[in-house]
Amino acid sequence: MQLAALKANPFEGNLIISSPTASGKTIIAELCALHSIMNSRRKVIYTCPLRALASEHYNDFRRKYAKEQGIRITISTGDLDSSASYLQDYDLIFTTYEKLDSLIRHRAEWLSAVGLLMIDEIHELDSNRGATLEVLITKMLSLNPKLQLLALSATIPNAKEISKWLNAKLVESDFRPVKLREGIYFNEEIIFDEKKKQKETIDSYKEPLHSIVKNTLELKNKQALIFANTRKRAESIAKSLAPLTEKMLIEREKAHLRRKANEALNVLEMPTEQCNLLASLIEKGIAFHHAGLLQKQREIIEELFKANCVKIISATPTLSAGINMPAFRVIIPSLYRYEETYGQQRIPVRDYKQMSGRAGRPKFDTSGESILIARSEDEVDELFENYVNGKIEDITSKLGIAPLLRMHVLSAISDNFIFDLDSMEKFFSRTFYAHQYKNLSELFVKIQEIISELQEIGFVESDAKSIKPTKLGRRVSELYLDPISAYKIILALQQQRKKYGELFYLYALANTSEFAPLISAQKEKQAELYELAEEQKAHLPVDFDKEQYQDPDILKKFSTSLLLQDWIDEISEQSLTKSYNIQPGILHSKLRIADWLLYSALELAKLLQTEQHFPNLQKLRKRMEAGIKEELIALCEVRHIGRVRARRLFSNNIKGIGDLKGAPFESIARILGSAVAAKVKEQLGQEAQIPEEFKKHRDEKETSMEQKALKEF
Repeated sequence: MQLAALKANPFEGNLIISSPTASGKTIIAELCALHSIMNSRRKVIYTCPLRALASEHYNDFRRKYAKEQGIRITISTGDLDSSASYLQDYDLIFTTYEKLDSLIRHRAEWLSAVGLLMIDEIHELDSNRGATLEVLITKMLSLNPKLQLLALSATIPNAKEISKWLNAKLVESDFRPVKLREGIYFNEEIIFDEKKKQKETIDSYKEPLHSIVKNTLELKNKQALIFANTRKRAESIAKSLAPLTEKMLIEREKAHLRRKANEALNVLEMPTEQCNLLASLIEKGIAFHHAGLLQKQREIIEELFKANCVKIISATPTLSAGINMPAFRVIIPSLYRYEETYGQQRIPVRDYKQMSGRAGRPKFDTSGESILIARSEDEVDELFENYVNGKIEDITSKLGIAPLLRMHVLSAISDNFIFDLDSMEKFFSRTFYAHQYKNLSELFVKIQEIISELQEIGFVESDAKSIKPTKLGRRVSELYLDPISAYKIILALQQQRKKYGELFYLYALANTSEFAPLISAQKEKQAELYELAEEQKAHLPVDFDKEQYQDPDILKKFSTSLLLQDWIDEISEQSLTKSYNIQPGILHSKLRIADWLLYSALELAKLLQTEQHFPNLQKLRKRMEAGIKEELIALCEVRHIGRVRARRLFSNNIKGIGDLKGAPFESIARILGSAVAAKVKEQLGQEAQIPEEFKKHRDEKETSMEQKALKEF
């Protein structure tokens, strides 16, 4: 593949490389980036779907080239309300699709100096991020027609179609440096070739999955990834297999795993049941990995797996699209996943190939194995036909999906890519949707309906000659909000009330599409929840009596509002996870979204000049960040003081910065511990109060993970 890419001259014109995982695409990307920076003196942007993936490539590139070649490299994946002007001082910028789209919306001037755009995982055009990727590519080419594109992907069947859209040379390869053997387990055998009848016999042990894992562990230094179809299933698989992995550990590994298990346990101020379970499993050389974990816990697991201390990871399929985590074996016990509309459905072939592609570790293995589990002899044949030898589905544009299209139509108008009907047709005729479906009449009808809708809610002004954004519409686009979500927030902010309680704002957040999926109320609690909603309906920003018949999600929205209310009322994570059946990682993800929506609501309130909301939203955002009641805001402004420490101080009559300064070191140490007290006093400029024996702690890394958990979002 690499030789074919070099023969295609990757330094001139656009190029798409479609080849399996670990086939060497990154080397070509590095060469192209170095050429653009060092020879053409042009900036380079690398963009991908996930922060973790951007971070992995950023760290790798910086390690190789930053110091040795003097290349200025940075990563930018957060803050969607900034033009990030500081990025103009860097040669190579690693980012996500959404962040790059946001930079375009903020009219970052330095984008015109970009010579090369590297797009990783371009098959994501077919995902829920696909519309964003498609539109940002169209925008970047409109801004800079001379921009060179380098798109990378795993094998996709219609790569030629994408290359024609981008006017790009195409390099396709099915070469893998580590050979992949795809097999089916049935009746104590792994069948790797249905025609040649290549088989490996495995000793039976309990059930098929246990047999395969036991066999894997008995091979020297081999590891396995197991892809479960739900988070709950991933955890139960890890628990059931722990006795097997524990037996394989040597003393050195056990000691290291104990230390790391303690880290994973103490990521939060007070460990939850999930934290306890994860830590106990890590000690036994196994872990589960899913979105319900906190980021720091996922990083610990990934580090241990790469070091071959954790032998088995039971994960949800999201790990297959993330960072580089290969294993000798990939085991997929079930090809079904639950979909809310249709119930249990078989996964696409593309998803199966994405997971199986994780098998085989470069530098460690000459081959890797992916294994499906069949329940009958007939199913063996069916799995070979439909999955092992199945045809991967074509990539299709997702731009025509109305909610996604609405957001991108507003951004194209706000960024002046669309200013009349002709420019609208011209812009969208450059998209992958246009290239794929040819006939744009249906799309243009949708767009015109969306423009009328945007005009009705006050985000654009349109007539026969022009289409332009209002100030409000442009700001909504910059804030990266779904226009309908923004409109709902605006309607809430425009309501005239004597008092705006916390629940008023929290329901307004839960009433947005950004908060999906919502927190479901447990069936046995729904009647009680409905009664509570009836009692509190006067405090909500919607007409509950009317909405309960029109909005099927109204109870979920109310339940989500109560979750946020409990968080700012200092209810512990463990209590929240139990009461709302939510995992810590999902909770903190929701808190991160709530923070962004509160910031956006405040920005919209400024534009609407609804000043009565300013102090409420500012205080609520600080409380949401730390999970505290109002009286702790001042204390939590001090580094190293989170919700638990602040409450301890407050309970001991230290209620503000003045009290903190006035209290002697010994008093603070009795409440928070000497090491933390020393850091607090130093931060307050009171080094003289710190006893000499504790000054050594000032430069040490914070051992408590309380603040880290809060700062993660």
